[in-house]
Amino acid sequence: MSNSLSFKVAFVASTALSSIGFTANVYAQDVALDAAADVEEVVITANRRAQPITNVGKSISVIGEAALEASQYTFVLDALQSVPGVAINQNGSFGGTAFVSIRGASTDQTVVLVDGVQVNDPSVTGGAFDFANLDPNGIERIEVLRGPQAVLYGSDAMGGVINIITKSGTEGLSGNAFAEYGSYNSFRAGGAVSGGTERIGYSLSASYRDTDGISAADGADGNSERDGYENLTLRGKFSAKFSEAARLELMANYSDSESEYDGFAFVNGAYALGDTDDLSKSEEVSLAARGFFDLWDGVIKNTVSLEYSEIERTSFTGGVESYGAKGERVNFDYLGALALSDDLLFTTGLQHEAVKAETQSTEAISTDSIFASLSYEGVKGLTLTGGVRYDDHETFGGTTNAEVSMSYLFEETGTQIIANWGEGFKAPTIFQLTYSCCGFDPNPNLQPERANAWEMGVRQTVLDDKLTLGATYFDQRTEDLIIFTFTGGYQNVSRARAKGIELTVDANLTNSLSVNANYTHTSAKDRDTDTVLVRRPKDQAYAAINWAPTDKLSGLISLTYNGRELDSSGAYAPSWTRVDLRAAYKLNESVELYGRVDNLFDESYQQVLGYGTPGLSVFGGVRTRF
Repeated sequence: MSNSLSFKVAFVASTALSSIGFTANVYAQDVALDAAADVEEVVITANRRAQPITNVGKSISVIGEAALEASQYTFVLDALQSVPGVAINQNGSFGGTAFVSIRGASTDQTVVLVDGVQVNDPSVTGGAFDFANLDPNGIERIEVLRGPQAVLYGSDAMGGVINIITKSGTEGLSGNAFAEYGSYNSFRAGGAVSGGTERIGYSLSASYRDTDGISAADGADGNSERDGYENLTLRGKFSAKFSEAARLELMANYSDSESEYDGFAFVNGAYALGDTDDLSKSEEVSLAARGFFDLWDGVIKNTVSLEYSEIERTSFTGGVESYGAKGERVNFDYLGALALSDDLLFTTGLQHEAVKAETQSTEAISTDSIFASLSYEGVKGLTLTGGVRYDDHETFGGTTNAEVSMSYLFEETGTQIIANWGEGFKAPTIFQLTYSCCGFDPNPNLQPERANAWEMGVRQTVLDDKLTLGATYFDQRTEDLIIFTFTGGYQNVSRARAKGIELTVDANLTNSLSVNANYTHTSAKDRDTDTVLVRRPKDQAYAAINWAPTDKLSGLISLTYNGRELDSSGAYAPSWTRVDLRAAYKLNESVELYGRVDNLFDESYQQVLGYGTPGLSVFGGVRTRF
């Protein structure tokens, strides 16, 4: 353990051990209570404003705080694997590089936000976000929006948007803490405190983990050296209400990680993945300041934001620094919503973004954007939305993208139909624009990657809303994909298509028993060669049974299936199925014991060929709330 992290963990441990009181919220019970109270899910990410999910004509999934707690997720990555259409690839476990793909899009075609701040890494080749270090402590909800979202989110949102929303403070004072220990000498602890008055709110959270881990290079291939992982995560949010028409929010998120990993070396005369003495350190920061100003009794709502994110990574081989990178992103953002009438809402926005990757260039590359959308709700049950965006990129020039969506709810039958069409684009990254090698110069003619997609879906509730069934078909075509060759460098030459179907089931069988499940079939191919795209499983499924037989005892069993997928080596990673078990018992209104068994049947599998995953693992802990 480094001296810096040793100091930081002392703070987290003292927080966890000194906090008292906890009341568990079991996911199955939450669902039953919500259904009984006729509480409708409200989402934010779809149209950058709060609205009922039945008014949204796009595919969006929400993982709430209760679900995060009941499933005992220790990484946000694990929670995302329960969402339809989302595929996970991680190089090993416990800090191994981890990327997410949505509906067959590449891993760098997803916008990732923390409290609305884009945290994609500008210093990596494609600008993707590494989910390896994202801890769920302090998170209130995760919203996953699938399909191209260029109008509201600009570049990179060709596959979709993942928005992580942290907790906000409320009146009074409350807090919680947890500590757990388990397999691989793994320790995790954390806590949170929140409170405020009618005018001021605050929320602070901290978590720490340390594990000996497993061998990043699969132990089944003869690798035995364990690769440890250590992480500290801090979060804070502050709000001030100056009047009914004006308020301010400040947000900060920080992560400090150290991860041992395995690389490639010559073994028995061959270059192969195996045990090596490699270490990666990273620091991730996101900050935001937002002012909210309403005019004319809320007829016009204005939001002005300043957002900053930074990722700094350093790699060491044999104790010697071998690589370093730093990426920064600054956004100045204005969002305005004008209620033209009770049924018509006009939204517009302006944005200036500057990204910099110090390893490749000392100069930032900027984009100036303007967008507008119009939403109509003049017919009962119907919501129509259309929008357009123009982005002026300092390197390749301008691009215009549009979208339209429709949602119609038949209240008498509980049937919701959605349909939408949208465009997306992805600007060339700084790495792609500046990289030269092998006798060629950077390509000054690189253009953005482009996507064109549509979807149709139906959602049906039956049995007094106790059972909800959903089915969605999607079809996305991409053009001008940027690839690298040793003869011409980075070029716009590739095309792809991803199409498929997502099926969902949510059932509240009794007040104490619920089931949720989903299945995704995706066909993702290179349109030029008619070959399957790398690391896009054709079939995926997830199912969970939540059971709370008493007020004190609750449990969950889940199944995750990932179909076989083509690896970058040209070989196929076999399909796999993992079963996980969770249980919790309330000793009293303040203290709860919990435990989990990951990979209950000790399935041996690989998400990325050559990299290992944990076998049967057992963890137990205690959590409190006051």
